[in-house]
Formats: sequence, C-alpha cells, structure tokens
Amino acid sequence: MSTTSTSGRVRAVSAGTERPGRPPVVLLPGLGAPGYLLDTLHGCAAATRAHLLDVPGFGGPGPLACEPVIDAIAGTVAAWLDRPSVLFGHSTAAQVAIAVAVRRPDLVRALVLAGPTFPPELRRLGPLSVAFLADVVHESPSALPGTVPHYLRAGPRRLLRMIRSAQRDEPERAMPLLRCPVLVVRGRRDTLSPEPWARSLAAASGGEFVTVPGAHTFPARSGGVTSALITEFAEG
Repeated sequence: MSTTSTSGRVRAVSAGTERPGRPPVVLLPGLGAPGYLLDTLHGCAAATRAHLLDVPGFGGPGPLACEPVIDAIAGTVAAWLDRPSVLFGHSTAAQVAIAVAVRRPDLVRALVLAGPTFPPELRRLGPLSVAFLADVVHESPSALPGTVPHYLRAGPRRLLRMIRSAQRDEPERAMPLLRCPVLVVRGRRDTLSPEPWARSLAAASGGEFVTVPGAHTFPARSGGVTSALITEFAEG
C-alpha cells in the first residue's frame, strides 16, 4: 500500500515499512516526471520504507516545490530529508542526487546513479538532440504514461530551463568529493549517458559500475531490476 503526502510543497508517494538496519530509499525522477518510477518504488518497498519525490513539482497541479534547476532541486531534496537514506537519482536527477550527497553527506547513506547526464559533448542542444533521437528508437512505449503527462504539465519553457541547467552542471567535479558508497547504472543502449562517461563517474568516486538491458529510461520497464539493484547495493 502506498500513500501520498505533502511536506511543505514537496509531494511524495511513500510505500513499505522501515526495518531495523535498512535505511529508507528516496527516489528522484529525471526531468521531474515521477510516474515512471512507481514500479521501482514498490519494488524497494518490499525491502524497506521507500519514497518517490515529485521534484521540482511537475507531477501534480499547483505551485512547484522549487525552481526547475539542478541547484534549487538539490536544496529542496536536502531540506526534505530527515534521516540517513539511500538516494537514487535517474537522468538529470542523478546530478541532483550527487549535489545532495556533497551538501549533506550525513543524510546520504549510499548513492545510486542511473543514466547520469550529461557528458561534456552533450552540453550543447545540437549534439544532445542527436543523442536523444538515437536513444528514442530503443525506448519502450511503457515509459510514456509515466512521463508525457508530467512534461505536458511542465510545458516546454520549464523543461528547457531544466535541461539547460543540467547541461551547465559538471558532476564530474563533484564525484571525488563523495564519501558514501556509489553505484552507477547504465542502460546498454543509452546514448544520453554513454558508457565511457558513466564509467568515469563511477571511477572518480571509487564506486561500482553496472550495465543493464535497455535504453535511457530503463527503470520504466525494469522497475523490478532497478529496485533490486538499489536494495542489494544498500544492503551490501
């Protein structure tokens, strides 16, 4: 059973029961579209208490929880956390998760980064568009119901602002500062998070690297696999 709550202006869907020795899992969605991570949420909830945050707030009506930029989202997530947790970030939210772990290392027990964006060569809209089109042909339609309604609610101006914010971010500079265990996960056909880039982030933090089937939005069709990776890494 899952519940939806609002803390301040942050909407969260929560499920599962917190268990001794198992920190809660907090999921952060890429480009502010929480719907595609619901299966991952319920998979994590089988092992511990899990929360899916709607940040910056594209998942429902009303005002945003924060501005749709990496720094503001990271500040909002850091303020929401109230205990050491396993933090999962996918796509642009991987950059958010890194920023939170640097700001508040006391609140991040472990970090799982899925499909982290953007390598230097994709920090311009032209090359990014080419990489996006190369990825789309390998994506599953199962990702659409959990993403498109949120993108429509956000509108192109907010989405573009979020993308440009992520392109200006340089997560590679922050990775050596991390003090928690790190797992980087990449879909085998993901052109938005190329393998050399994902591997370099894992290496910079002394973390682990795993490749899974699928393209950039692999959690949308592989929630069970994704949640197993998160919980097994947290336990190990």
